[in-house]
Amino acid sequence: MARRVLGLVIVAIGAYLALAPLVVAEALGLPHERPTQWINLRASWGGTLMGIGAFIAWLPALRPWSRSVLGLLMWAMIGIGAARLVGFIRDGSPDTRQYVWITAEVVIAGLCALVISRRSRSSTLRS
Repeated sequence: MARRVLGLVIVAIGAYLALAPLVVAEALGLPHERPTQWINLRASWGGTLMGIGAFIAWLPALRPWSRSVLGLLMWAMIGIGAARLVGFIRDGSPDTRQYVWITAEVVIAGLCALVISRRSRSSTLRS
């Protein structure tokens, strides 16, 4: 239970940073003049924290290691992608690179989910 609460607290902090990227920009002295810079701030900082928090809340056990690694990658991509989409809506004007990133995040998250699901089903069938 404590792990889930910790994960959700981290998700909430990440969501705050995704919605208020100026906090990160000012704290770290990062550029934030163009919409793509705002989108990157949201995705890199808020999105990453949201993904890590979701992973912590989701993780049933560290073993098998492959599930943990795939789960971390999947939740990180989901968090980053969600924050990037917030940036698309709030900041507008995403460039081609932003579309490439969101496409990669969706594909990677989907592939990780597929592999986790298939491995889970095959281990259940073996039992």
